[in-house]
Amino acid sequence: MKYLSQIRRSAAVLASAGLLCGVLGSGTAAAAGPTSATVASHGPYKGRVVARTGAPVRTGPSTHYKVVGELRHGRVVTIVCKVNGRNVRGNPRWYKLRDGRYTWSRNIANIGPIPRWCHRHHR
Repeated sequence: MKYLSQIRRSAAVLASAGLLCGVLGSGTAAAAGPTSATVASHGPYKGRVVARTGAPVRTGPSTHYKVVGELRHGRVVTIVCKVNGRNVRGNPRWYKLRDGRYTWSRNIANIGPIPRWCHRHHR
């Protein structure tokens, strides 16, 4: 019987540690509750432009694509998903915006959950 109690205590400690890591690791999304986290995990995602000079918007996820616009500092944008593209200063992550254009992820601060990866039909 003593052996079984040790197993139960160990399981409770592990479960508590897992819960704590989940709450601390996921920030406000976990605190918002399961309903909002489930809805938010499928988008749309939001982000705020943090680049002081604005964020160039391109036709594809690389600096080789044409600049077709710019997002002003502080503007909130809708993000569809993220994709790996041209590595810029050590970061290959780009965000696909709702209008189909792309911007480098370091120019955007996520509001809420981090966008999911793009599937083939989003590219």
